[in-house]
Amino acid sequence: MTIGEEQKVAAAHRLSVMSERHPELKRRVADVRRELAATILAMDAVEECIQAGEKIHFLQEQAAVEQAKNAHAQALAELLRGER
Repeated sequence: MTIGEEQKVAAAHRLSVMSERHPELKRRVADVRRELAATILAMDAVEECIQAGEKIHFLQEQAAVEQAKNAHAQALAELLRGER
């Protein structure tokens, strides 16, 4: 199923409305988005070390990114639904 422009507009509207109604949920989404960004940057830093020849792995960082992605998705769903 492809998401069309109508659904994207509806999603943008819903995000706007629910952000106004539930500022605490909006803040939660912002917090977990920041956490996701930090975990991605940490993973990239380790990957750069690997490419530079260091004999390390980045499984822990990959797992952290997956956990952060899941937390972000959950927080976004809670905001869209207006529930926690």
